[in-house]
Amino acid sequence: MAKAIFGVSVAAMLALFMFSPVALAAQSLSEAGSDVVGDFGYLIDNTQLDLEDIVTSPLYITSPNSVFRKPEFYLVTAGLGAVWGGSFALDQTMKSHLRSMSSSDANLLENVSYDSVSAATGLMYAYGLYEGDDRARHLALTAGEGAGVATLLDIGIKAAFGRLRPRQTSSHTAFFHGGASFVSGDVTPMFGLAAGVSEYFDNRWYVAAPIYSLALLDGFGRMGHNAHWFSDVVGAGILGWGTTELFIHLHKEHALQPDRWRLIPLTQPPGPISPNQVSFLDGMAVSYSF
Repeated sequence: MAKAIFGVSVAAMLALFMFSPVALAAQSLSEAGSDVVGDFGYLIDNTQLDLEDIVTSPLYITSPNSVFRKPEFYLVTAGLGAVWGGSFALDQTMKSHLRSMSSSDANLLENVSYDSVSAATGLMYAYGLYEGDDRARHLALTAGEGAGVATLLDIGIKAAFGRLRPRQTSSHTAFFHGGASFVSGDVTPMFGLAAGVSEYFDNRWYVAAPIYSLALLDGFGRMGHNAHWFSDVVGAGILGWGTTELFIHLHKEHALQPDRWRLIPLTQPPGPISPNQVSFLDGMAVSYSF
């Protein structure tokens, strides 16, 4: 898991420190700085609103706009359940085919996955900085948020299900035995990042197929180390993908709700100052509405 978290960190580091000088070739220092500050505000605002939405979501289960009133929710849930069930049925088959993989080959698959998916996310942010493309930068940040939160959720899921790793038992049904196999903490953030990249290109197959395949390479590497069952990998993919997709949806909703309370890091906005807005010199502004 430490390597996976490192991989997520690489995405941000690539964007902010390696590619920023290139981006400044197209934009002035002040413009790029304004974008970065604005992106920080975007991340802080949406993280705060995400937390509020998730904590209060049980209060809106029966509302007319509740996801539980939409047939698509049940179709997607059933589909994901079927995918995971199929992977569970293939656990022993996949183990028999991959357990003979050499350690060096398994490490290679993991490193290719970490480096390529993280770099793709960092490059997407850099492109957004270079072209002034807010959507690219925001999706990269949302993907990072999704990967991070999914990794934290994974810790709880591991503790709850306690599944033993393939190297600890020959049975793939060994849940609730104090293990830490389900789901893979290394694969989870890779799919979280891949979801953001795929979404920027509207999930077109020629981007979605390569980026998710690269994320999946990490899973094959983990299975090569006999550290996970195939269903651990698929479950991790669903967790990472689903978390980022949830945040992408919530962030779109937040953009349509400008009157919600939020803490916004920004410079002095143009036009007259609202009586409900307290501004600071090139610093923070608190905006609220009652």
